[in-house]
Amino acid sequence: MKFYTKLQDWLAGPFSQKMRKFMQNPYMHALQVCFTIILPMIMVGSLASLVNTFRNFAPWLPDLSLINSFSFGLISIFMAFLIPYTIMESKKLQKQKMITGFASVSALIALANPQYVDGNLVINSGYVGTGGMTVAMVMGLVIGWLFSAYFKHGLFKKNSSLPSVVVVWFESILIIFVLILVCIIIGQNVDLFSLLEKVFSPLAAIGNTYLGFLLFYMIMALCYCCGLSAWTVWPIVCALYLTNIAANAAAVAAGQAPIYIATDELVFMGWCCLGGLGCTLPLNILMIRSRSKKISTIGKAAIASSIFNINEPVMYGLPVVLNPVMMLGYMTVSFVVPTITYIVFKLGLVSIPAVAMMMNFLPQPISTFMVNSDFRGIILWAVLFVLTYLIYLPFFKVYEKQELESEQEVNALRKEEKNG
Repeated sequence: MKFYTKLQDWLAGPFSQKMRKFMQNPYMHALQVCFTIILPMIMVGSLASLVNTFRNFAPWLPDLSLINSFSFGLISIFMAFLIPYTIMESKKLQKQKMITGFASVSALIALANPQYVDGNLVINSGYVGTGGMTVAMVMGLVIGWLFSAYFKHGLFKKNSSLPSVVVVWFESILIIFVLILVCIIIGQNVDLFSLLEKVFSPLAAIGNTYLGFLLFYMIMALCYCCGLSAWTVWPIVCALYLTNIAANAAAVAAGQAPIYIATDELVFMGWCCLGGLGCTLPLNILMIRSRSKKISTIGKAAIASSIFNINEPVMYGLPVVLNPVMMLGYMTVSFVVPTITYIVFKLGLVSIPAVAMMMNFLPQPISTFMVNSDFRGIILWAVLFVLTYLIYLPFFKVYEKQELESEQEVNALRKEEKNG
C-alpha cells in the first residue's frame, strides 16, 4: 500500500505539474489547438471518404472525392495559418496574429514552388494536403517564434503618435516581404518537403515499428489515467497517422497493398479503443454488473457515452484516473491490446485500413467494419473485447471490494445514527 500511495502522490504531484507546465508552452499549445480546430475539416473529408467507400456496394452514390480534396486535402494550409496565429495569440500579440497567419500561408505556397502553365498556377496538391504537414508544422512554429520576437521589439516606439493599426501595417510589410522572398528562393532551389520528410523519416520509421506503435499508445494512455490530456503527444501521433493513411490510400489507388498499421482508423475506429482510449467499454459493462450501488449507478450513466467512444465518465467516475488499482489494469490493457492488434495486422490476418475517415465517435464494431470492410476484423474485435473484459476483471474486483467495504461502513454509521 505504501508503494501505491507514493506512486499516486508522484503522479498527482511532480509528474502532473511538469507535464502541465510543458503543455502550457505556447508552441505545444499551438499544436494542440491547431488539431482541435482543424478536426471538423478532417471529419468533413472523412465523411466524404465514407460515402465513397459505400460506392463499392452502391455505385449509384455520388463521387464526393472533391469534397475530401477541399477539406482534408487542404490540411497543410489550415495548419500553416493556425499554428503561428495561436502562438501570437498566446503571446498577447492580438493585432498581429491575423497577418502572421496570412504570411505563413503565403510562405507555405512559396515553398511549394508553384509553376505557371498556360497561364494557370499549378501546385503539387500533396504539398497542401498531408504531404505538407511536416513543413507546415515546422514552418508555422518558426514563423510564430520569429514574428513574435520581431513584433515584441518593433520598429516604432511604444509611445508613437501613429495609430496602432498603421504601426502594425508598416512593421508587417518589411518582415512579410523578407519572409516571402526567402521562401521563394528556397522553394526554387530546394525541395524542402522532401528534405524534411527525409529528416523526420527516422521518427516516422520508429512510429511504424511495433515498439513505436506501442509506445505512442501507452504514452497517451499514461497521460490520460494520470489526469492529463492525451493531446500531450497527439500532434506527433496525428501527423504520423494522417501521413500513413494517405500513403495507404495512395498504395491502393496504385494497385498495391497498404502497409502502414499506425493509423487513426485502425487505432481509434477499429481495434485499440473499444469504448475509448484504454478499451474501457468492457470495464463499463463490469461497472453496470457491480454489486456496489455507487459503481453500478455510474456505469449505467456512462454506458451511452461509452458506446460512442467517449469514456471520461468511466475514467473520472469510477475512477480510473489516479486510482492505483485500476490504473494498473488500464495500463495492462493498453499494452496487451495494441500488441495483439499489431501482430494480427502484421501477419496479414486482417486487412489494413486504407480509407481516411477519422470518425472516432461512431459506435464499434460498426466503425470497425467500415474502416476495411473485412469480416475478419469483427472477429478480432470480439476476441479483444472478451480479452479486455477478462484483464479488467481481477483489478475491478479488488477495487469493487474496497468500495463495498466503504459502503458497508457508511451504512453501518447511518444505522447507528438512526438508532442513536
